[in-house]
Amino acid sequence: MKNKIIVPTDLTPIAGQALKQAVAIALKTNSSLTLLHVLKDHSESKNEVTQKLLDEAENIYSHSGIRCDILVREGSIFDIIPYEACERNYDLMLIGTHGIKGIKQMLFGANILKLAEKICLPLLVVQEKSPITKSFKKIVLPVGSHDTFNDAVSAVLFFAGIFDSEVHLYSIHKNGFDWPESLINNIENAARRLESSGIQMVRTREEQNVYSPGYAKQTLIYAKSVGADLICTMSVPSKEYYYLADTDKENLLLNEYHIPILCAGGSISEK
Repeated sequence: MKNKIIVPTDLTPIAGQALKQAVAIALKTNSSLTLLHVLKDHSESKNEVTQKLLDEAENIYSHSGIRCDILVREGSIFDIIPYEACERNYDLMLIGTHGIKGIKQMLFGANILKLAEKICLPLLVVQEKSPITKSFKKIVLPVGSHDTFNDAVSAVLFFAGIFDSEVHLYSIHKNGFDWPESLINNIENAARRLESSGIQMVRTREEQNVYSPGYAKQTLIYAKSVGADLICTMSVPSKEYYYLADTDKENLLLNEYHIPILCAGGSISEK
C-alpha cells in the first residue's frame, strides 16, 4: 500500500461527505489525504480556493491527526482529475455524487460515470445521504465478463483485507441465455482469489426475477436485502456481455438506497 487517498472536491456539502468517508478510511489504513480542486472558471480566485482547502486540511488534522496535502489545478475535470489520480500513485480515490435529484449537476451528477471510466485506480463513489461507514462488513461483487473484472476483484480484496469483509460474489442468470466462457472463467478466478486470500465468501446465483433493462435493479435489491455496505462494479462495460452497461452503472452510482459504489478497471485513455 502507498497509504495515500485522493479526494476531488468542489467545496460543496456532498464533497464534504466524501471527505468524511475518506477520513474514516484513512484512520483505518493510516493513510494521508490529498484534496484536489479543479478551478471551474475565472470567477474563482485561486488564492481563495487554496485558503479554503488549507483551512479544511487543518481542520481534518486537528480533529483526526490525518495529514492532508492540497492541489489546485485549472482545466477540465475529465482531464485533470484522472491525470492527477493516475500520475501520483494513490491507493484510492473518493468522490461524491448528488444522486438522482442531482442528475443534471455538471461535476458530480450523471457525469460521474464519464469520469469513473477514466480513473485508473479504485474509485469509491458516495452520495450525499450515504452513511459514513467505518467498517465495510459486507461487499457485493456482481460478476462480469470484461477483462478488467480482475481489477474489480483486486479492489474488493483491498477493502476486504482492511475491513475483514464478507464478499458476496453475485450473479444473475437469465432464462435461455448462456453465459460466455469469459464470464465463467472470471467467476472461477474470482472465487479462487477470494478463497486463497482467506476472505469469507458467499457465492450467490439468482435467476432473473426483476424485469428491467439491465441488472442493476435486481443487484441493488439483493445488496439491500443482505445489508451490504458496498457494491463493486467495473468502470467500463463489458463488450461481450453487457452485465452492467452504462445505464446500469449509472443506476448503481445514483442508487436510491445510497449504497456506496466502488468502481475499478478504468483507464485514463478511456473516452
